[in-house]
Amino acid sequence: MLIERRSLLAAASLTAAMPRPAWAQSLAHGVFTHGIASGDPLADGVVLWTRFVGGDGHVAWEVAEDEAFTNVAQRGAARASFASDYCVKVDVRGLRPGRSYFYRFLSGAGPSFTGKTKTAPATGGESLTIAVFSCANLPFGYFHAYGHAALRDDIDLVLHTGDYIYEIQRGSYPSAAEAIPGRVIDPANETVSLSDYYQRYASYHTDADLLELRRVKPMCVVWDDHEIANDAWREGAGAHYTPAEGPYTDRIAAASKAYFDWMPIRAPEPRVRLYRSFDWGDLARIVLLDTRYIGRDRQIDYRTTLAPQLAQGGADAATLVAEFRRAILDDPNRTMMGPVQEQWFARTLAESKQRGQPWQLVTQQLVVGDQIAPQGLTNLLPQGVSPGSRAWFASGEQMSALGLPWNLDAWAGYPAARARFLEACAANANNAVIVGGDSHNCWVNNLAAISGGRLAAIELAGGSVASPGFERSLTNAQPGERERMMHSSNPHMAFCDLTNRGYATLKFTRATCEAEWIAFDNVRVPQAPAPIITRFASAASIGAGPGAWAL
Repeated sequence: MLIERRSLLAAASLTAAMPRPAWAQSLAHGVFTHGIASGDPLADGVVLWTRFVGGDGHVAWEVAEDEAFTNVAQRGAARASFASDYCVKVDVRGLRPGRSYFYRFLSGAGPSFTGKTKTAPATGGESLTIAVFSCANLPFGYFHAYGHAALRDDIDLVLHTGDYIYEIQRGSYPSAAEAIPGRVIDPANETVSLSDYYQRYASYHTDADLLELRRVKPMCVVWDDHEIANDAWREGAGAHYTPAEGPYTDRIAAASKAYFDWMPIRAPEPRVRLYRSFDWGDLARIVLLDTRYIGRDRQIDYRTTLAPQLAQGGADAATLVAEFRRAILDDPNRTMMGPVQEQWFARTLAESKQRGQPWQLVTQQLVVGDQIAPQGLTNLLPQGVSPGSRAWFASGEQMSALGLPWNLDAWAGYPAARARFLEACAANANNAVIVGGDSHNCWVNNLAAISGGRLAAIELAGGSVASPGFERSLTNAQPGERERMMHSSNPHMAFCDLTNRGYATLKFTRATCEAEWIAFDNVRVPQAPAPIITRFASAASIGAGPGAWAL
């Protein structure tokens, strides 16, 4: 654990020592229970968040240019209520562009911690450094990645691509034997109701590293499936069972309300519309997409489509594969984002290109590049691996040998939608950089335009804060063997890490994108090990797309 409790207490003592203005004396007495946060920065404003329990819920807030709050830029009042799980959000406006600010909340019992945030530049903007996170399963490990990033002064903005929480019941993933003592999630059952989701967010926000990251860095976030239910799509989820768990629409309503109440972002209208964009001056446009719920068709499953036909024999495998592709996999009507969001995405990229911004940073949930499973990958499985894991890796080998995608829950399982997505990047963006999550393993890809002749985008996807990757199953590997096998079978891949947990940073200037993958080889111990850092870079161009990643 990089951020220790005593550092948070020291921050609280510093804040408490600051004088309270006289007008704040009539505020409610109570407790700021889960820290403070900021997010969705604009050139003139930012969203502030806290959670306050006590009295009638009336609190105040201040934003200042100095930590002593002698030069207050904006202040106001807000109210915590049961209807929002006592979460308070304020959309502060009237701030100056491209500046760092300090902020805090005030109550009759005293102030909250002091936080630090920043606004986006309105024009100009010579550099932007962002940190990218995904997949933080609290009982599986400590959040060293959050703590490490919180201590860095160079990070301007945090992007979280999803699986911020996990909805799964306690003792299932991880099992009781695998769970780290003391890292307990509430409630014990799988989250289904609004109360369940609220409790799960509350339990996650007892982690000191997460609290510190939220306190000192503005955040932009999108959800993936575990904020709702495993393998979620537009009309259902692999882990949602009716009638036992009620209508899926009710679960979506509960999950989305809890998400927007607890996250330091603007709640959209309609509530389930998560996609949006932000400008960082003339340097970059940050585009956040929803590839999980709002327009996504149901995932294809080889077990109920192609695999039974292949198992029957008596037919040429190539013929069966060709028919499967024609009738199912390549169906042009299958979408990841839905037609409305697809059109908005293309238009948003084009507007950024017209403005002259060299970079378009696309934040979404999934891996875009192919993951071709090399033959012999199953040899890395131990003798006692679970039947489910063995079947999944064996299917990957089989389908990859037939020229089919391995992971149908990623963009590769939606080829027509992926082609439209990449064509939008090639046609409408100057230099598109895609970040994603979900897979728990880190993939750094060069993504060719469908029409050829240039890269549509470069990608840095996957990785996880704590959720285990291939190292959990492919344990018969020598150091680096998993990575060498995958890299050799995927020519578009510049780098992969199938062993460690961590996060990524990307530093944008007008000429380059410099990236780091910051990995930790053990997240199951409270003291963070020294990070393993891999660096790569890409050069911006005018009209020819981003340059390929170079290590």
